[in-house]
Amino acid sequence: MLLYCIIFLLVVVYWPTALYWNDDILWARGISNYIDWPVHFAHATKVHYQSIVEWYTHNPFVYNTRNNYPFWADVPSGLLLRLGLPFKTSFLIPSVLLTVFFLYCVYKFLNKRGFDKNSIAAVLVLFLFASMPNGEGTQPQLWLNTFSPNRSLLLTFSLLLIVYGIFSDFLNSGWNSDRKKKFLTFTKLSLITLIMCLTHPHTLLSTAVTATVFSVLIFKKKKSIPIEAVAWAFSSLAIILAFKHYLWGEATAGYPIFRPNWTSERFFISPFLFWPMFGGVVYTLGIGLAIYKKKFLELSIVITLTLVHLLFQWQINEYDNIKNTLLMMFLCAVILVEVLPSKKLLAVICVICILPSLKEWTEIYPISSRIEMDIAERIQKTTPKDYVAIIDSRHNHLVPMFTTVPVMAWWDFYSWTLGLNTKPETLFRFEALRIPQKTSYSKPLLYVARLDGGYSPFEVAGRFKDLTGVYLQFDANALKNLAPYEQFPGYTIYRKLAAPSP
Repeated sequence: MLLYCIIFLLVVVYWPTALYWNDDILWARGISNYIDWPVHFAHATKVHYQSIVEWYTHNPFVYNTRNNYPFWADVPSGLLLRLGLPFKTSFLIPSVLLTVFFLYCVYKFLNKRGFDKNSIAAVLVLFLFASMPNGEGTQPQLWLNTFSPNRSLLLTFSLLLIVYGIFSDFLNSGWNSDRKKKFLTFTKLSLITLIMCLTHPHTLLSTAVTATVFSVLIFKKKKSIPIEAVAWAFSSLAIILAFKHYLWGEATAGYPIFRPNWTSERFFISPFLFWPMFGGVVYTLGIGLAIYKKKFLELSIVITLTLVHLLFQWQINEYDNIKNTLLMMFLCAVILVEVLPSKKLLAVICVICILPSLKEWTEIYPISSRIEMDIAERIQKTTPKDYVAIIDSRHNHLVPMFTTVPVMAWWDFYSWTLGLNTKPETLFRFEALRIPQKTSYSKPLLYVARLDGGYSPFEVAGRFKDLTGVYLQFDANALKNLAPYEQFPGYTIYRKLAAPSP
């Protein structure tokens, strides 16, 4: 019964309220949804309006840059928008379907280990809803809010469990000698690698750790490794290197780096205390019980992922390191439920872990409005393709979210995370915001300015600052020297024609 309640909560209650309309305002539940959804809106909008070639050649974050973001989890929403479905519905349907797939894979994974439905429900509670006591400011307090905006994780984590199951069969069962079945297994594993590259490359690291730990144990037990697993390792390496060369170069240049003190520098906490503090009861008890019950397979994966997280920085933004730890926390939850002898004690632990996260369920943020979406539709229809927009540094700006009009640069933090903050276009945008009347460019420019003073205190309290603390908004006094091109409720658009050729 509890398992069905959780499924109902996720599919029928959570998703419709993770993103919802109220009083013509589009609200997002939880800080992760609020910060991340605009990126996914932008990519779905590109799919809605652009050709598949433009999906890769036009970057929604910085002008004159190819798109290096793994956006394919947003393609279904974009295709639904093309069919004319409402905006929220276009995002809700793929989210629900991916959630069902995730729940199915978790059920199959745990049922194979002998878990009954109540035990599976307990694992889901501890994995998705358990709070990390000091999560705020470092990562979401509950893992569900990591999955929610990053729908690609719902897909790739499910695929990771499938890989785990395949290698578990390699370890515990006799190897299949049928060449056709070997080829099918190799093809399935290679396709999983490709999907991860297209949708959520961070999961590749957890997949590699899982396969490596299993391979060591398989070799130790059987003195050889299945040929399809070896072939998959080489094909995966080729696929990943191709993606890194053609798409991920800027975001991963110089990474990973060995940096064992990054938690001390960014979060002022020793790496030895980081996961006992931020992983909370689930992590600490999971590790302890794995040692006590000698669950060395799971323990090896958890410890390896912990070290991978703490010793290395894998991308420009250290926050992205947590995306390599979902399997770690899942296995800790699995061990805790599997080993803990008392079901009453397990219930008490579940309640204790959930209570601190209740605050996060009540946090909602205004992400857009019907007026802004109407303005965006008008801009999309009337703006010639050769125009480039100058916008302030808001992460939820209507132009990149709901149009395909290229922006010189979007939110400063997005550009930095993707390794694009040193592009000349980001510097040009900064100058255009400060001295718009003196800025000229080889393309015609649209200055999309919101000057009505309608920013909320939350918006003003730091969101418009770049990484050095400088505000990236239009100089309102300078804009007075320009004639308005178009005016909308809350927004004024100014136009500057292209600079004459020398």
